[in-house]
Amino acid sequence: MKIKYFISDRADGVSASPYDSLNIAYHVGDDETSVDQNRQILYEKAGIQKAQFANQVHGDKIYYIDRFITTPDCDGLITDKPNIPLAIMSADCYGVLLFDQNVGVIAALHAGRAGATKGIVQKAILMMQNQFGAKDIEAIISPGIGACCYEISENLAKKYPQTFIKNGRFLDIKALIYDQLKQGHIQSIKDYNICTCCDKRYFSYRRDGRTGRFASIIWMEEQ
Repeated sequence: MKIKYFISDRADGVSASPYDSLNIAYHVGDDETSVDQNRQILYEKAGIQKAQFANQVHGDKIYYIDRFITTPDCDGLITDKPNIPLAIMSADCYGVLLFDQNVGVIAALHAGRAGATKGIVQKAILMMQNQFGAKDIEAIISPGIGACCYEISENLAKKYPQTFIKNGRFLDIKALIYDQLKQGHIQSIKDYNICTCCDKRYFSYRRDGRTGRFASIIWMEEQ
């Protein structure tokens, strides 16, 4: 199996402001016809026919996919089947893509504050190890909101270990993700190291409010 992935930005789509321009989410209020066109553009950019999306609910449920299905309510997708691209939508939350090329298993995770706090990354790693025999998992971390920009309430900040809080009230979601990768003994990590709130090439809910979503996609091709 050959592992491939693609992470989009907001350029080259057809949606009007405030969703300009490559918004791939239907649930944000954009024109559905525009989203349809944007998804086709996305697929062409990635070099795939289609992708399996999730109806993301800011939880830690991970759904096993062995064929394309109606959009499930979950925040993680996992498969050991080739040619089923798994896609996550983001606008500050992190897309975390996991894979073990030797075993042939992949996962796509929506890891925002809620998902990362609930341990969705660690849960996926354990599933890959225990159910699919993964031993050499690698990770890709998409652009997402950095600790530089993600301020939370004082009460909420008190609920986290201080190692994840910067400058009093700024939560480091990526540090939560890295902590779970470390616990899962993941050594190989490709980190885009881009803050979506700082970088206007990406959609950011914290920065803009009404806005679109970009995609993080991973799939396996038979060689």
